[in-house]
This record gives sequence, C-alpha cells and structure tokens, in this order.
Amino acid sequence: MLRQMRSFIAVVETNSFFEAGEVCHISQSAVSQQIRALESELQVELLERHGRKFTLTPAGQYFYKQAKLQVQAMDSVVREVRRVGKGEYQRLRVGVLNGFSGRIVESTVRAFSAAHPNVQLSLTTGTHEALFHPVNSGSLDMVVNDQWRALSDSYVNEELTEQPLFALIRQDDPLSGQSGIRLDQLTDRLCILVTSPDQRESETDHWRDVMGLAGNFLFVDNVEEARMNAAAGNGFYPCDGDMPAYGNTVRVPLLRNGAPLTRRMFAFWPVRADSSLQREFTALLRGNLK
Repeated sequence: MLRQMRSFIAVVETNSFFEAGEVCHISQSAVSQQIRALESELQVELLERHGRKFTLTPAGQYFYKQAKLQVQAMDSVVREVRRVGKGEYQRLRVGVLNGFSGRIVESTVRAFSAAHPNVQLSLTTGTHEALFHPVNSGSLDMVVNDQWRALSDSYVNEELTEQPLFALIRQDDPLSGQSGIRLDQLTDRLCILVTSPDQRESETDHWRDVMGLAGNFLFVDNVEEARMNAAAGNGFYPCDGDMPAYGNTVRVPLLRNGAPLTRRMFAFWPVRADSSLQREFTALLRGNLK
C-alpha cells in the first residue's frame, strides 16, 4: 500500500495523473491503476472524477493528510535503518524550555545515555521561539516546550504533563505567606523572564496575552540570574514546582480566575524526522514526570 499512497499523494499535490507519474517515475496509466487499487482495498472512493479533472471526496481529504504523515514516518524509519546498517554515528539533539525541571531532565539524560551509549546526546535551553526555529530547520531533533502554537499535523505532538506554575518570590514579600497569589496581585511587581533581546517582544506578548500577566517585565539572560533577582526582591520568577527555593525565596502557586495557572508541556519534533530515539527519550521523560 505504501507505493499506492505515494502515488495518491503525488496526484493530489500535482493535481494531475500525468505529473504524478513523472514524480513517481511511472506511467500515467500505472498511477491510475494504483489509485483504483487503493480505492478498492479501502472500499471507498478517494477521488470524484469529472472527465479528466477530479476533486477529493471527504474520505480522500482525510486519507491524504494521514497518508502523508505515514509516508513521512516510514521514510524516517528507512533512513534510520540504513544509518544503523552502515554503522553510522547517531545523535539526538534536544532543546528544553528555560526553567523546565532540571532534576527531571538530568534523570532522563542518565537513563537514555545508559540505554544508548553509542548515541551522542546534546541538550540546549531556550525560549519558546528560540527552540521552535531550530527544530523546524533541523538543527535540533526535538524540543521540550509548552504549547505556544496550535498543534500541527506536521509535528509529532506528545503531551508530557500539565504543569502548575509558581511565583519564586522573596520570603519577606507580603504575598509570600499566601496559599496562592492571584495574577492581579502582581501588577506592581516585575515578572522576571529569561530571554534573549531578540525574543523579548514575543515572550512579553505570550505572558500578557496568553498567560494573563498584566504588569511589567525584567529580562535576564539565564535561570540563575532570574533566581538571584527574585532573591534580591527585584520581582518574581514564574517557574515550575521543581525550581529550588534557596535562601530567602519561596515558591507560591500562581492563580488565575481562582484556579491554578498551568501550562501544557509537550515533546515536539517534525514528522519528517521521526525516529525511535525521540520516542524513547520522550517515554523516559514522561515516566520521570509521574
């Protein structure tokens, strides 16, 4: 069926049986035969013919999207099998959202490295946008990020957890003794964000428009700077429950509309680059989050 799926995808994307034959390096009649055979096997019409023209049926529209994902995934498997067969070097490059649990990541890295001693595993951290572009271009193999965009069929989207967020705040702050801090109580305090200068605007828009923070922001270069500024009373740092509260800081749950402020964490990677390495790293990460 894989060959038939390739022919069907080519027909849809070129809008021509003749050009699909050129793409697949077979004759136009062979393409037609494969589409007919595919419809026979599925027991449903995928194309509605209008003389030499055609339109996709609802079943055809659905099958096109799913077939493209399956073919991309199979191509990725074939590439990986060939690399393994040739004894080629393997690697996994993972991007992790700034501030995501270092303890969880470290334990996942240890388990993955023990299971795959011949795979070079590298990690980098960054903001939402800073991670999206490298994984989209192929310089990262996967990212651990919160949902900042609508989920796309072009990506494998593995949900990991829905994380409650906390304010890392100075211990003597009047808000620190509360069981939870409402977002409207923080309008006179700076929200500390870890981001590069070129990502400040997009990060600000996200925390204001999506997460609901209405105050101003203090931008720093790394998590350690964020923690030091929180300890100095220069603002609060939104973090997950694993962020250490050293010295004179405490973690207090953030609340929006009376409920915990949360973010959905995912492992993302392009379908075209899907492999067992991303899936195994994700499975280990999910297991450590439980």
